Amino acid sequence: MPVSPFWRRTTAVPLVALGVITAACGGGDALGSEPVTIVGLDGSVTDVGVEASPHPADRTCGTGFVTHDLDHVTSGPGDTASTFDGTGAGLALGDLDDDGDLDAVVANLSETSTILRNDGRGGFTAEPLIVGRFRHVAVLDVDGDGDRDIALSTGVGVPVLLEARPGDDGVPVYERRPLEGVRAATYSMGWSDLEGDGDLDLVTGSYNAELAEVRNTPVLGSDTGVVVHLADGSGGYVATRIAAEAQALAVRLVDVDADGRIDVLVGNDLATPDGIWVDNDGGWLAVDPLTTSSFSTMSLDAGDVDNDGDLDLFSTDMKPMSDDAETRERYREVDADMAAMPVPDEVQRPENVLNVAEGDGFENTAPAAGLDATGWSWSGLFGDLDADGLLDVHVVNGMRSDVLFSFLPDARLVERNQVFRNTGDGFEAMTSWGLDDPAGGRGSALGDLDGDGDLDVIVNNLDEPTRWYENQLCGGDDLLVDLRWPASANTEGVGALVVVERGLERYVRTVDLTRGYLSGGPTTAHVGLGNDGGAVTVTVRWPDGAVSTTPDVAASGRVTLTRTSPVGG
Repeated sequence: MPVSPFWRRTTAVPLVALGVITAACGGGDALGSEPVTIVGLDGSVTDVGVEASPHPADRTCGTGFVTHDLDHVTSGPGDTASTFDGTGAGLALGDLDDDGDLDAVVANLSETSTILRNDGRGGFTAEPLIVGRFRHVAVLDVDGDGDRDIALSTGVGVPVLLEARPGDDGVPVYERRPLEGVRAATYSMGWSDLEGDGDLDLVTGSYNAELAEVRNTPVLGSDTGVVVHLADGSGGYVATRIAAEAQALAVRLVDVDADGRIDVLVGNDLATPDGIWVDNDGGWLAVDPLTTSSFSTMSLDAGDVDNDGDLDLFSTDMKPMSDDAETRERYREVDADMAAMPVPDEVQRPENVLNVAEGDGFENTAPAAGLDATGWSWSGLFGDLDADGLLDVHVVNGMRSDVLFSFLPDARLVERNQVFRNTGDGFEAMTSWGLDDPAGGRGSALGDLDGDGDLDVIVNNLDEPTRWYENQLCGGDDLLVDLRWPASANTEGVGALVVVERGLERYVRTVDLTRGYLSGGPTTAHVGLGNDGGAVTVTVRWPDGAVSTTPDVAASGRVTLTRTSPVGG
């Protein structure tokens, strides 16, 4: 049905309406590889294989996170402190060599982008990947062959695809090839199964401010703005531009209106309003559900912070943490620039925004929650870091610019990263967790890097080593859910919705490739479940709308659900 004005279902997660759910397994924790019946929207039936394994029993516990330097430094060319170098680059997580451990791919603004190969025991080996100036990173199976490829954006040209090929000892090698039909100048990317047809589509966003700086002329021969690229089934893409102008630092692809179809969310910098587009019977309809958005949006994420079944939205901006004289002095040139910009409209505010879904719309709760002012913030992500069943918020900070901060040492604004624990009644700053690093983060990702089940943090800093923050909180049970769909070209079920239930408790997670600022991965859905210990039921709404349910899943461990049927089956 057409969606205008923005329409939101008031039911929490309309799973039952999406398909009949039946089960063919049980037996408590002993799931093994028992099949689970999945019923498609057309009544077709197939099986989902289930494999479950516990987390290691010898995890290291402490009171916070332990910092590890990794062998990669992102920096601009030479000694430059240009504003556009100061915006840094991202990273992505994914199991590149299929050994069960998450590797990292870290982009660089000059010299070499790096693969950080994970040995599964907390050790990472750096391998050079490609030389050039890169921004956004995604680790994905772009062609459905079961190998994870790497896509990188340049900011001023089309994305670069490095396709995985079999190499020695099971370690892939990468061959650069074009993405046929993609001609968009790309800063930020979003990858998901927009059509629910079992392959990965691409949404690109340009950062027109950098393009004007680099070329001093409008870009010719390339698409700018926001462009949707739908996979055509033969390795190419059909492009549709849905916005001519963009300052897109973030693209988030998620079903925000709970109609079973992926929507396009774009976060724009420089007073350009953020955008949301919904699938409107095969077209893309711009909608405007937000009464509040960030003025200079750096990052976007979506998650259910209040466990009511609806997805809430978090965007970062650059509002100073304090209004004291010393802080205002550091921001003096920023304030002057802001004063010269167009006056914000009634929607845009120069601060972080936490839009919590309420009824037919959203309510900004960031000021009340203490999340509105975290400094010059980049990647801001939801994640249950202490595994208590509530999504926390992690934000990375800092900036370098010879225009804005020439009066500061090294033209650098130094601010500490922030983490906020979700208490259920609000958010509490947790400096005791050891995540308040002043290194100057830009891109970030959350994932289980050491195989103990909980969410670790990894950050691509500017002019400082990339850092892995090892989670030793040991807060509660961690459930990791991996999806496999080898009968489609969307082999990891990207775009699926995962719902974990125990009694009246319900936890909603999305399966994504790109999140935050220029970053992404892994596709694993993580759910913290506290210390109750009881088994849970895992329900999956697959990208084509079919639904499966798996009962009696152990609350602590990893479960892999492998769907054997193709799209619609």
